[in-house]
Amino acid sequence: MLVSICAAAVLAAVAVPAAASAATRPPTHTEPLITNGSGAAQAASARAAGAAAFAGTTTTSVNWSGYDDSTDGPFGTVTSTWVQPRVRVTGSTFSDAAFWVGLDGDNSDTVEQIGTEGYSEGVAGYDAWYEMYPLYPVAIDMAIHPGDVMTGTVAWAAPASFTLTLTDTTTNQTFSTGQVMSMVPALASAEAIAEAPSSDSGGVLPVSDFAIVYFSGCSFNGQPISAYDWNRIDMTSEYSDALVAKTSDLGADGASFYVTTDVTPPTTTVVGADGRWHDAAVNLRFVAHDNKGGQGVASTSFSTDGGVTWSTGTALTIPAPADHSGDGVRVVRYRSTDKVGNVEVKRICRVLIDTWRPTPVANWAGSARRGARCSLRYLVRDPRPGSPTATVTIRIVTSHGKLAHKAVLTGVTVDQVHSYAFTCRLPKGRYRFTVAATDQAGNRQTAEAGNTLVVR
Repeated sequence: MLVSICAAAVLAAVAVPAAASAATRPPTHTEPLITNGSGAAQAASARAAGAAAFAGTTTTSVNWSGYDDSTDGPFGTVTSTWVQPRVRVTGSTFSDAAFWVGLDGDNSDTVEQIGTEGYSEGVAGYDAWYEMYPLYPVAIDMAIHPGDVMTGTVAWAAPASFTLTLTDTTTNQTFSTGQVMSMVPALASAEAIAEAPSSDSGGVLPVSDFAIVYFSGCSFNGQPISAYDWNRIDMTSEYSDALVAKTSDLGADGASFYVTTDVTPPTTTVVGADGRWHDAAVNLRFVAHDNKGGQGVASTSFSTDGGVTWSTGTALTIPAPADHSGDGVRVVRYRSTDKVGNVEVKRICRVLIDTWRPTPVANWAGSARRGARCSLRYLVRDPRPGSPTATVTIRIVTSHGKLAHKAVLTGVTVDQVHSYAFTCRLPKGRYRFTVAATDQAGNRQTAEAGNTLVVR
């Protein structure tokens, strides 16, 4: 398909197509199915072995995406309606996408097809064509615009005649041509396809970013696709297994589906999970964004039980019950799905809850010589689970209650005995020291601990 306008003029006496823009494209054409997967081979093998029919399979290709059937032929007619998608211009590199219905091409070296295209090279262009592969495509004198509703039909008449018809119901234009295949057609398959065409010099071209194309009313030999052992085809890169365009499940009518180049899942961030310990309920808010050019976010879901069950929503409250039953590290899994079914890889955030008050302990009296090092032992108890450290304040007061020394110690590990050491410059006498503690969640002790300090 899709030879350049100058090449098309040499191949057939047709008028130059009225494209929606002035993009210049090199000679291009469609190719028979180039598979990466084994779905078609599996189907053929199953039939050869006399196995029972199956509902369908999914395979991959470097140039096709859509539906076909290559096991239930021969096929004499195929028809489908599609909405011409708008091509997104992403740069000066040439890209192309063809949307068509046809016979043959899967398990055969001929293809009888008719359709439209959308291409980009700094600007976007659209046109229509038919092709009796292996001959070059022929341009159709029909102006094509994004949003136009197109219906294509290919019908065979023995022994090798075909009628190819394309109707733009939006603009009330119809093109029809009778063609004769130079060889006996195989009639081996029927298909409704979005394709990455090949360059005239060989090699699959980058597929245009067409976002999404909807096919409806698809029938093979007058029956919906679901009546056959269909192949659902996803397009992958010619050089890797990366998904390029994916095909949806069949609709409830068995005759509709879509193909999309939106293969990137949304990205979700969470507000409220700050890595700190909290002594009260924490409100989380999930914010999802789809990729540029994507079809938009459909839903966000989260799980608090390790992924066993999922709830849909963009807000979640992690409670902090007074009975301490919610204390500890609460793991929340979350992900978003876009409108074409791309599911984000599960992400994880952690909410830290601690409602227990720490308990300072000062069971060891202190003594020191003036001018020498003094060491005061203390302990902070804090029930598990909870914050692992606390901020400790040590105060030394005289017998008259006057503050003589103060120290604030951060990052003190709970449930371990510690020593606070300092050079004692206090006058000789009897003092009292107290220990207060506040854990990372902000819980303060009910009562300070205290003991005596004698300076000699």
